[in-house]
Amino acid sequence: MKPKNLLVLFLLTVTMLAMPLPLPADDNGDGTFSNPVIWADVPDPDVIRVGNYFYMVSTTMHLMPGAPVMRSKDLVNWETVSYLFDRLTDTPNYDLTGGTAYGRGQWATSLRYHDGTFYAYFSPNDKPFMGYVYKTKDPEKGWTLVSRLPHFHDASLLFDDDGRAYVFYGTGQLRELNPDLSGVKPGGVDMKIFERDAEENGLLEGSRAIKHDGKYYLLMISWPDGGKRRQVCYRADKITGPYEKKVILEDNFAGFPYVGQGCIVDDASGNWYGVIFQDRGGVGRVLTLMPCRWIDGWPMLGDAEDHVPAVMRKPVQGCPVIPLVVSDGFDGNRMKINWQWNH
Repeated sequence: MKPKNLLVLFLLTVTMLAMPLPLPADDNGDGTFSNPVIWADVPDPDVIRVGNYFYMVSTTMHLMPGAPVMRSKDLVNWETVSYLFDRLTDTPNYDLTGGTAYGRGQWATSLRYHDGTFYAYFSPNDKPFMGYVYKTKDPEKGWTLVSRLPHFHDASLLFDDDGRAYVFYGTGQLRELNPDLSGVKPGGVDMKIFERDAEENGLLEGSRAIKHDGKYYLLMISWPDGGKRRQVCYRADKITGPYEKKVILEDNFAGFPYVGQGCIVDDASGNWYGVIFQDRGGVGRVLTLMPCRWIDGWPMLGDAEDHVPAVMRKPVQGCPVIPLVVSDGFDGNRMKINWQWNH
């Protein structure tokens, strides 16, 4: 690359890269890590395990390429392996034409694995308010657009054991989809599975649904009247309910007012963990990793005292430190995968 072109690229990246740079995972090198496990803006995580690998997707809003898919063997050290899309084109604002889409775009993607295929759904918080479904057999090899679904706010896909597919969204809404996620199933389930109780104030958001030991679990965040943001769980024996609720995490880790919104995932040995973000102001929404203890059929988050641990043993031992921040000498045919731009 010519020096002049390199200077132009440098100036563009300085002005266009809109996110805080992710730092390496806080791996202490002695079999433990410190929370936050990633000191960077990694909002709305959804994490699944396929074999011995964990996969995570996060929110990058208006940045292109968008919806980074990350991979890890220990839930501590993550590397970016792909993005769901190269660009969004629903509105010219994504190209800074006629306005901007800052703070909008891709939000709160749901990531699932079913019958040998990875699926992801998100709906931009912007016109025309239509969702995207992507799929792939291998996240390293890129993603294919499957369909455009209606706008489901902070949605979570769920493939049931009988082959039926659903989406949880909004404040307790449930909708049945075609099994191949090509659209909404005509005549399928379309209902509200619970009503917000008097303890809650405003929306419950950040749906993350799983099925475990025959029960359905829906994790959400709530703002109790007069209280702090927290993680709640609704569970039921049938997907249509009735559902009961329990607070599963309410903590002011490191002096900040709450830890809330995320998911739970198991390792290959059957241990469970919570991956939940915490808002740290200008840094963004940093990730915390904690035990998930099944108590009386509820996924309780935190240590034995119900707190996010400051230091914790890594879920999987012996994995190397893998930094999310990498250097790029621009000496190849393509820029490294870590780059994103704000349009």
